[in-house]
Amino acid sequence: MVGYIARIKKIQAIMKEQSTDYLVLAPSSNLFYLTGLKTVADERLQAFLVPAEGKPVMILPEMYREVAENLGQNSFELLTWADGTDPVDLLIPLINKHSAIAAIDERMWAGHFLSVRKAFPGYEFIGASVLMRQVRMIKDQNEMNLLEKAGGLTDKVMGEVLMVIQPGISEKELAFFVESKLKEYGAEELSFKPIIASGPNTSSPHHNTGERKLMLGDLVVLDFGGLFQGYCSDMTRTFSIGKASVDVKKIYNAVREANEAGFQAVQEGTSCEKVDEAARNAISRAGYGQHFVHRTGHGIGLDIHEDPFIVFGNQETLKTGMTFSIEPGIYLPGQYGVRIEDIVGLSEKGPVRFNNFSRELIEV
Repeated sequence: MVGYIARIKKIQAIMKEQSTDYLVLAPSSNLFYLTGLKTVADERLQAFLVPAEGKPVMILPEMYREVAENLGQNSFELLTWADGTDPVDLLIPLINKHSAIAAIDERMWAGHFLSVRKAFPGYEFIGASVLMRQVRMIKDQNEMNLLEKAGGLTDKVMGEVLMVIQPGISEKELAFFVESKLKEYGAEELSFKPIIASGPNTSSPHHNTGERKLMLGDLVVLDFGGLFQGYCSDMTRTFSIGKASVDVKKIYNAVREANEAGFQAVQEGTSCEKVDEAARNAISRAGYGQHFVHRTGHGIGLDIHEDPFIVFGNQETLKTGMTFSIEPGIYLPGQYGVRIEDIVGLSEKGPVRFNNFSRELIEV
């Protein structure tokens, strides 16, 4: 059972420390994290008001009353509004006009933000992520377990891919197969649109999956993930269609060594940039440093990209409960590219991978 009341109390303690009077959330992963409510943003205002002290208030269209009540939560008061009325009228009397700072969910539609501003006369507005990152960045054991289960889905689907990948199949056909299998095996939805790149397309890290058909001699990069109970998975593997050349094997081995170096660098107290450095140095030693063109990793949880980011310049230190990708790559423009990505969590016993499909070069 998720302790939503405990999560709310934790964020309220941070609000007090940072002299923030109110937190206002829209339909987003932040809202789901604090309440378990998952809805879709639209032209009707949905807002969750968390004061620094006292019980939060959920303001929803009347059509969402049953959904909210079925959560069985006593962590907030529910107020609903009918079409034809102004929902901001419900918000105005809840706001202390002598306070000063409100944190607004960056996922709130600009139009909704402009309408709720009148409830906060004279307030300074900051982004909600300043507060929420502090609670969401450290996963508890239940969250770690869900990320592991999500990772298991990608392992299983990647194994299925090996049964169908062959010359003649198109990138889009592979993407459709991946999407179908993720949902068949229990993913609620996709973490993101699958990236399937073949041949020269693999030199683009975020290639837009297209109609190109796989050919003998191609490298194929598959980057995909799905959600399990709200938590994302994300994994990348690179296969060779037929025997790989000596040069390809050299590049592949450099990326695999960088993946392992990044993983081994994950320790309590190590800075994020040191993990990036460990992976980057492995690729530089192989002579391909200029071809590693993106950060080593991104945090992951309810969002596919969240704090912490494993990148040069980020001196934030790793703590138990942080989860993120390790995804070094080498990309030779117009020729081919290789990427190997795992999701890693820092446990009390050290780093653990949440996906474990083979990192060896597979020639199909």
